Amino acid sequence: MAKKISKHSRAARRNEIEEPEAKSLASLPRAEKTDTTSAIIRATAKKNEDLLYNKIAKKSDSKDKVSKKKSSAQITNLNKEKIERAMQLTDRLEGKIQKSKERARQVQTARKSNWDSINALARMEQTTTGATTTSNESKEEDVDEEDAMVDDFYNDEKDQQQESSGSKAANAFALLDEVEA
Repeated sequence: MAKKISKHSRAARRNEIEEPEAKSLASLPRAEKTDTTSAIIRATAKKNEDLLYNKIAKKSDSKDKVSKKKSSAQITNLNKEKIERAMQLTDRLEGKIQKSKERARQVQTARKSNWDSINALARMEQTTTGATTTSNESKEEDVDEEDAMVDDFYNDEKDQQQESSGSKAANAFALLDEVEA
């Protein structure tokens, strides 16, 4: 007995195996009208559209009519309630706006006072540094003199190195020790 080929095998995935059921179905004649579902769907869709349009038309007609059930007293009461709610909301908002403005003013005054104190300190420092500028000028002169002395020292060293390199022999072999081999 031959081993049955799995439907998940590579050959099955490539449609290389023909099943006996598929052969028998291929030989049968095809039914003439197989598309009955689309006709049913179209009919129900048309029916639903008509129902929807009728419902919309009824609602628009009922809105146009003035109903006698609501009296003018009820309408005015509703309007009064709506106005009261709106006033309460605006009162809340106005309170919040006032609080935020007060906070902003407090922040601005705090920042301004900080800057005022900083400016006062800066003015005091300027007046004290005005008296010490003469001492700063003398310090700058001392620094310049020290820089000049350091430059002279390094220039002297460079001159000595150049003189010593000039006295060296032109022949590099002359610098080597003479050793007999």
